[in-house]
Formats: sequence, structure tokens, C-alpha cells
Amino acid sequence: MNITLPQKVVKKLAKVSNKSEFIALAVVERFKALEKDDFRRRLIEGYQLRTRQNDDEKDAVAGW
Repeated sequence: MNITLPQKVVKKLAKVSNKSEFIALAVVERFKALEKDDFRRRLIEGYQLRTRQNDDEKDAVAGW
């Protein structure tokens, strides 16, 4: 695999002894963050859906 990095990143990475491990750990952490963000988004969507359903139920009962 070949990748291209910005020069600023290359300069910082030059100080790291095991570059492959450092990059691999950074990628794993980024994936974890993305998964966490996706989980939060799905929780929010589920909460919003449930709130709308509750509002619909209240409206239906109020009409009786």
C-alpha cells in the first residue's frame, strides 16, 4: 500500500520510531470515532422518532 501525506504530517511522523504502528493505531482510533458518531446519530434519530410517535399518540387521544 502506498499513501501520500501532507508535508506537515510527514515532518511530525519523522520523529516516530515505528511509523507503521503509529499510523495503524491512528486509523483504528479514527474508525472507532466514526463508529461512535454513527451510534450517536442513530440514537438521536431513534429518540426523535419515538418523540414524534408519542406526540402523535397524544394528539390521537386528545381527539377522543
